[in-house]
Amino acid sequence: MLSRLLALLRMGLMCAGALVLLITFTPIVPWTVRLLTCRWTDADRDVLIVLSGPVASYPGTPPSLVAGESTYWRAVDAIYVWRHAHFRTMVLSGAGSAETIEPLLVANGVPQSAILVEDRATSTRENVLFTKRILAGLSGRFVLLTSDYHMFRASRCFSHERIPVETLPAPDLLKRCHTRVARWQAFWMVAEELVKIGYYRVRGWI
Repeated sequence: MLSRLLALLRMGLMCAGALVLLITFTPIVPWTVRLLTCRWTDADRDVLIVLSGPVASYPGTPPSLVAGESTYWRAVDAIYVWRHAHFRTMVLSGAGSAETIEPLLVANGVPQSAILVEDRATSTRENVLFTKRILAGLSGRFVLLTSDYHMFRASRCFSHERIPVETLPAPDLLKRCHTRVARWQAFWMVAEELVKIGYYRVRGWI
């Protein structure tokens, strides 16, 4: 029994070591992110849909919200796209968007009159269901902007609800996974996203 336990322990350590080498010294993480990124397009007009990511809440009266790292990169990319393209409307979706993303966009030149905010969604599925009502009153092409690793699931959620979108991924994890330390954070985020994709498939949402 002891020898069997030692053999299992040895095997576990070998697998853990192999995983460390694989994540740290190979491009498997950026490769996986590129697979999830879908197609990069040059869409530059009509309606830009920006999905927010995680936000952090700080205690206070009232409590304040701060954009998480992925949310920040999506906002920065949305500012760049707005400045260099020809969109007439930007739709923000995600709980906390009005407090975290909208002020950042306005401070960087996006007209507040051009921004429509959906501030309730707490999941990708809710992003789609809640923005669907807003998009029903808009015309033109719909262009979806979200993080690179999130684009696969998000774009398919829109397709499932029969909302045609062109994809404009924000380079999020592809920026962060170039250093070995940051690559591990990216690995766990990709792993979590793959689990969510599986869950959405089982539920029939994509």
